[in-house]
Amino acid sequence: MKITRTSEPTRVDRTQPSKGGSSKAAGTSAQPAASSQAQSAGASSRLTQLEAQFSQSSFDAGKVDQIRSAISEGRYQVNAGVVADKLLASASQLAGYKA
Repeated sequence: MKITRTSEPTRVDRTQPSKGGSSKAAGTSAQPAASSQAQSAGASSRLTQLEAQFSQSSFDAGKVDQIRSAISEGRYQVNAGVVADKLLASASQLAGYKA
């Protein structure tokens, strides 16, 4: 089933981003530079917070190696019940319910 004719030319303004950030649609304009910089600064500070948070977390490299080798050797068993319980707990937390 054909949706469009193959002889119909492609609309370049819909398939390629505009150059210089200007918008061709009537009534719209490019986002102000100050707002863009504020968003960039917010993302930068959030990234810094996340890096600090995860640099302080610790993990057992030996356990990671054991699990990696068990997976590669086909010995790793997934406990589907535990995975399901944690998935449901995560979903209910995201939905705002207390687990």
